[in-house]
Amino acid sequence: MNLRKVLIGLLTLIMVSAALTATGGVMAEQQAAVVKQSLDNVRAYAPAASNETPAYAVDGGALFAHENSSWALIDTPENVIVNAVANDAGQIYIGAANEMAVYRSSDNGQTWLRVPLTSEYVGGVTSLAVDSAQRLVYAGTDTAGLFRLRDVGPSMIVTSHLLLDEPVREVVADSIGAGMAFARTDWNLYRAENMGLRWATVGNLGSAPTALALVNSQPATVYVGTTDRGLLKSNDGLTWMAANEGLGMVPGARLKIDALAADPQQPGVLYAATSYLFGSATVHQTPVGVAMSTDNAQAWTPLESLDGVAVAELMPVAGQPGAVYALMANDRTPLAMGDAPVMNPIASVEVAQAAAAPVESLTQGEPITAQEAANNGDTLAWIVAALAAAALLFALFSDLGKGQGGRKVGAGKGLAPTLANK
Repeated sequence: MNLRKVLIGLLTLIMVSAALTATGGVMAEQQAAVVKQSLDNVRAYAPAASNETPAYAVDGGALFAHENSSWALIDTPENVIVNAVANDAGQIYIGAANEMAVYRSSDNGQTWLRVPLTSEYVGGVTSLAVDSAQRLVYAGTDTAGLFRLRDVGPSMIVTSHLLLDEPVREVVADSIGAGMAFARTDWNLYRAENMGLRWATVGNLGSAPTALALVNSQPATVYVGTTDRGLLKSNDGLTWMAANEGLGMVPGARLKIDALAADPQQPGVLYAATSYLFGSATVHQTPVGVAMSTDNAQAWTPLESLDGVAVAELMPVAGQPGAVYALMANDRTPLAMGDAPVMNPIASVEVAQAAAAPVESLTQGEPITAQEAANNGDTLAWIVAALAAAALLFALFSDLGKGQGGRKVGAGKGLAPTLANK
């Protein structure tokens, strides 16, 4: 009986050790994936709206916030592939790539409010814009057009829907009460009327829209990049004027705006990536570079030249004029331009694996990474589990042997009287 108690106690101790070891390995792996020094597959970006709020980026379907020169993972609802992000006054809005839904968080991702857009279409959200003055959120989608949502505090409700037969690429809106909002597809630009309850097609651009930005200046100004007319700007979305001074627009040239971005903390600071188009039947594109304006696009200054590959999107570092990252047409890894600090992908891998914080080996005292510790913990967990299984088998066979011994004694007692009678 004492041996059995000892075995049961030993078995319990081993099983608890195995569980703690495995849990420690999982926690180490989770900790290793929480922080990144750089991004490598950016699909959406929202610059910091103020010094009190971080910038947000969607990297590989996950949401990250820029904190202390690194990118921290923000928890999002399970099975949601994030595809769009917007932020405003402490609120985070994300759009899902794998469902027609928008999510809102007021506590940095601890809890999320799910707002379904429609059940009639299959697709995802491509772009988000917030009009904080009117408490409105605009959501562009890939298959169902554009949705207008009103933020009513504890919930959000869909208040209008513009059905389109092409994907919405970008949505912008002002936040100073002007009621300006615009949505861009590959071929058309749409202007909000009556605070987004209705929409009108902008038909006087003279070229297809390629990029979009809206600046909360006085008055609010919308900027539209075009296929071959360079950059246009407007204060009402009705009348447009060229804003190509310094971008290289000359008579006979076809200047394309590949990407456009505005610094939300510096209303006069904008960035534009440009290319020249050549040919008619077969069009060839020659990227030129990235330029910056500090005076509401009255004049542009070259910031960085390009060679061979066009820019797909620009990510300004808010509050730091001259600092911007570019996502290229063939690579979604942010490329530092101007005064932007270079993101170090090697350091990112090290931080992601917690290599920058070595721990001491329990055996030889050699420094190892947290990832190695997690792997070692997994191995140790298997070893401990094997020992637990061995102890369990030993205890089982011990009980079987004891039980068989009990039956033999009983049989002896049954035979004794018979022999005595004889």
